[in-house]
Amino acid sequence: MADKQQGNVLLVSIMMLLALSLMMLKSLHYQQESAMRMMIDEQHYLQAFGQAESSLAWGKVQSWSLNQQEMGSWSCLQQTEFHLKSCLRHYLDNIFLLKGIAQFTSGEKFELYQWMKQMKPLNQDTLMPVELIPIESGWLDFCPVDQEEFCL
Repeated sequence: MADKQQGNVLLVSIMMLLALSLMMLKSLHYQQESAMRMMIDEQHYLQAFGQAESSLAWGKVQSWSLNQQEMGSWSCLQQTEFHLKSCLRHYLDNIFLLKGIAQFTSGEKFELYQWMKQMKPLNQDTLMPVELIPIESGWLDFCPVDQEEFCL
């Protein structure tokens, strides 16, 4: 009778070991899936960041023509082949805010900003070509204007 009891204890020990091993494998799989999702999210973020940087760089070299009515809102240019979108808005005196826009696959927007300075003062023409130069250390990854509606 003692031999039978030892066999049952061994069988129960093996079953417990298998159950623990299975739980550890499942936990490892969950951890790996979580790390994979995080890596994919980071890849999407880096792609959107690169696209927004490209849009901002493209916007810096564009010839912006604004009329007096557009001075209070965003004026945007798009380059469809490379999915570049850049917008410009007058802030104060000869200071403008340029924004480079990228889209996440989810449809959410990613925006980078650059303060720009106008080389020549504004005149009252109906359509004004605006020559801009970037302000040193004017690059931002958030909208710098306190008024929330300004950046929308």
